[in-house]
Amino acid sequence: DARYWRGRALLRLGRHADADRQFQEGLKQGDHQSIKELQETVSHVEELKQRANALYKDGNLDEAIQLFSAAINRDADCEDTRTVATLYYNRSAAWRRKGEFEKALDDANMALALHPKWTKALYRRGILLLECGRYAEALTELKVVQRADPTFDDDLQDWLRRAHNWLAKPKHTQNFYKFMSLPMDATKEDIKKQYRRLCLQWHPDKSDGGRERFEQLQVAHRFLTDDAQREEYDFGIWTDRPARHHTKKRDKVKDSWNDKNSTEEDAPRNHYNWGDRHLIEDEKVESIYWGEEGCPAWLREKRLEYQRKQFGEDYIVP
Repeated sequence: DARYWRGRALLRLGRHADADRQFQEGLKQGDHQSIKELQETVSHVEELKQRANALYKDGNLDEAIQLFSAAINRDADCEDTRTVATLYYNRSAAWRRKGEFEKALDDANMALALHPKWTKALYRRGILLLECGRYAEALTELKVVQRADPTFDDDLQDWLRRAHNWLAKPKHTQNFYKFMSLPMDATKEDIKKQYRRLCLQWHPDKSDGGRERFEQLQVAHRFLTDDAQREEYDFGIWTDRPARHHTKKRDKVKDSWNDKNSTEEDAPRNHYNWGDRHLIEDEKVESIYWGEEGCPAWLREKRLEYQRKQFGEDYIVP
């Protein structure tokens, strides 16, 4: 039983390899039915997740959502907590591509409930809050992500600028993205596909929506396919402005080096507050979870390049 409970605890932490070793040791001591059932559940959930991810990549969103849901239901007790959080996160991406932003937001919230302080899910939630029209909340979430890691995503600056711009817009500004059920970063091809689909669905001869909604669709399509108009609509005065919320100085914790008569340059370079790198006082973010293998090599190199640019070529990775 000790092996079973230890493996189960490790599984909840996302340490699958360590959990599997405990389960194997437990099985050597006897025919442990609980271990076998848990291993079967984990294996089946992983299989469903892989199939759902493949369908999502191929654009089969409805089938992907069905498989993500089946995998979530297969582990109803959330034994493999991190994997279930990932399933909610991935299903959120599928709902977003379908234009179901409220459902996508619910799944992002579930991912964070199961895996608190997961920066990827917090970033997704910030984007979805923006697309749901909750601009102030979206800006708050995106700021936290940037303070956690300024190099987290190449598009993070764009999303921060969007949030600033939409927060400043008049309250009754028409949201063409929401009207067409499109993500705010939709490509021109995505816009054209959705336009053709809605034309068939909303044509006055085929629906009860009337000519007015159909004419609004023509206006929205022309507007969003005009690059200059769309850029002004998305970013406004923030088009060329940097959004650098991670550079603000904070000194919530001052007990690891004597700073009474010291300048920032005197502080050790691996001190968390040197150069105001990752601000660990942000309670919402603990770390970015990339799974057991860690973040990809290209991102490690990118972060190192960014840190050396910010803090000098002799920067030492802590």
